[in-house]
Amino acid sequence: TAEVTALHIHTRLFALAGLAALLAGCGDRHAVPEGSGPTSETLAAQSGKFERGVTELMPGVRVAIGYGLANSILIEGDDGLIVIDTMESLAAGRDVAMAFRALSDKPLRAIVYTHNHADHIFGAQAFLDVLADDEASVEIIAHRDTEALVYRVANEFRPILTARSLRMFGTHLEDNYFENAGIGLRLEIGDDTEFGFVPPTRTFDERLDVEISGVRMVLQHAPGETDDQLFAWFPDLGLAAPGDNIYRAFPNLYTIRGTPYRSPKQWAASLDLLRALPVDVLVPSHTEPIKGRDRIHAVLTDYRDAISFVHDQTVRYVNQGYTPDQLVEQVRLPAHLAQSPYLQELYGTVEFSVRSVMAGNLGWFDGNPATLRPLPGAARADKFVALAGGADRVRSAAADALDADENQWALELTDLLLIADASDEMAMQIRVRALENLGSAASNPNARHYYLSSALELRDGVRFVSVVKPTDNMLAAIPLAYLFGALPVNLRAEDTLDVEQRVGFSFDDTPETWTVWIRRGVAEIRSTLMDDLDLHVHGSSLSFKKLLSGSAGPLKTALLEFEYPEGNSLQFLSFLSRFKKDADAPEPAPLAYPNN
Repeated sequence: TAEVTALHIHTRLFALAGLAALLAGCGDRHAVPEGSGPTSETLAAQSGKFERGVTELMPGVRVAIGYGLANSILIEGDDGLIVIDTMESLAAGRDVAMAFRALSDKPLRAIVYTHNHADHIFGAQAFLDVLADDEASVEIIAHRDTEALVYRVANEFRPILTARSLRMFGTHLEDNYFENAGIGLRLEIGDDTEFGFVPPTRTFDERLDVEISGVRMVLQHAPGETDDQLFAWFPDLGLAAPGDNIYRAFPNLYTIRGTPYRSPKQWAASLDLLRALPVDVLVPSHTEPIKGRDRIHAVLTDYRDAISFVHDQTVRYVNQGYTPDQLVEQVRLPAHLAQSPYLQELYGTVEFSVRSVMAGNLGWFDGNPATLRPLPGAARADKFVALAGGADRVRSAAADALDADENQWALELTDLLLIADASDEMAMQIRVRALENLGSAASNPNARHYYLSSALELRDGVRFVSVVKPTDNMLAAIPLAYLFGALPVNLRAEDTLDVEQRVGFSFDDTPETWTVWIRRGVAEIRSTLMDDLDLHVHGSSLSFKKLLSGSAGPLKTALLEFEYPEGNSLQFLSFLSRFKKDADAPEPAPLAYPNN
């Protein structure tokens, strides 16, 4: 059926509720209709790489695989433990921490985050709970940019990144239409999932040499999949943990969930740093470890060569005037790289990477003057439908394409039909079916899940929105700077085009003061109290954070939790309403899938 029933999910007052932005969702899993075929053998074979268990790599070094999307690594020192990466949730983290505890009774001394992605950081509190004698004595070590990048996602881009991430990871697909996530078995999340990110207590810029419990460790900044990526090198063990800069799949030089530009040049250079080390055991944060110095060097060399090849050849053809669509036809890995088991397109793809290299270096404009200022979508769609002889002719062509297994063409034709008329039921049915067919045939799990999940949105009204209940500890740990810094992107500008208002904030548990100056559609943030305030709000910072997260009601909190040296609670509620999201998530649109 093409009928779409919206699942109305209440959103929060502000984006803080999305602290676990990439890992939160709602709704049950849904079946793909009968007729969608099984996944490819290539993707199915990858599932055997994620058997759940803890593997000993050498005395005192173990890796947990198959407990979640990512791995967690345990290094046992003389009188304590070091953990590298902490899984995606408290539940997954607790399972791994309990498995580690069964192997050693030594206390946790340090946690290392290889980078800011949620599947590496949101189980940290569980490791502290299970393995630490004294939480305060455990160092949480990361690159200096990691915490800021966590909160950037959580506070500024939560709605769209949540929706696109949950589609990409196939969180709502039933087991019989899900093989694996390419670099891990599955991202297991739901409404009751709890998260336990603990902010770093020690950070560094380029390199940190440290000894913990008698274990010498070098942490090297190695930008690649993320700008804050690091690798850990243990010179006395011949062991390296590269984070997500290498795994048994083609690198995700671009991820379809959306990301800032991932520089292939930096990624290759980071792998060169790793190649220069005498590594006997390489333990990625996804997929299986690699043993043997010669084999590791060969794998790393092929991996960095594939990255460099895609970048260099894309730039070469860009300079010859090739468009993005032409580039993806031209740039193909040479046979010796395409055959590598570490470069199969089971996570990233060459095609997505090529497009990213062009966009990341030249921006959105492809050089074709026809795309410089294109017709508005509806006008363009109307003209193409008219040119084809009307909607009936386009529907017929789309149906024929579907029957001929030309699913991409059928999908593109429904773009025209549904932009021109979003209520076109037959076009919707064709679109859903084309998405299901494309997903079932795809061996790349990210593309597969995105197609199938998009079909679920249209067919069943599934909504991909975040539902997070942050704990007081999580809220207390978030710096106020990140919360105030994210307010401008949540301002309902259309409601404030005639507004001039200065609202100051002071707190009884921190000396920080802030002013939000709403000025005709713009919110300027200052880390001080301005003069001539229209409203001055005073109270505890935790109460303010709970208010923004939605874990405390605005009316009760405004009346009972704050004082107003200038103004009153009604003015505060009016101020908050200027940042308030709509109460219900809208129905999914056929093309854009808006989330707010």
